[in-house]
Amino acid sequence: MAQARPRPRPRRIAIADDSPAFVSAVSTYVESLPGYELAGTARTSVQAMELVEAQLPDVLLLDLGLPPMRGLDFVRRLKALPGGPAVVAMTLFHTPEAAAEARRAGADALVGKEAFVSGLNQALAKLFPAAA
Repeated sequence: MAQARPRPRPRRIAIADDSPAFVSAVSTYVESLPGYELAGTARTSVQAMELVEAQLPDVLLLDLGLPPMRGLDFVRRLKALPGGPAVVAMTLFHTPEAAAEARRAGADALVGKEAFVSGLNQALAKLFPAAA
């Protein structure tokens, strides 16, 4: 009789965005992804830092316009944390320039909100190839 392999723990995704409608839609999508679970949501960068420290997500989906500490400075701060999450930066429109800036700041991926689902799927497949 073959022994069943233990199921790997779900990857935990946190969302930091100040748009309640976007957070609601992304939360619903994340919860539908096999192998992933929602670790929590935040509406400010202060709440996002508290969420990361308390919940230890594998991935933080971060709106680069999140107040009060905006954008790339916040990415750098997150990436300086020992054992910090992968950061998938989100912006209204994905451009090559924005992607290059996000990478220089330490973001693991940049996803444009205009094509969020396909962008997130690509980012997760690159971050966790075995889960894809």
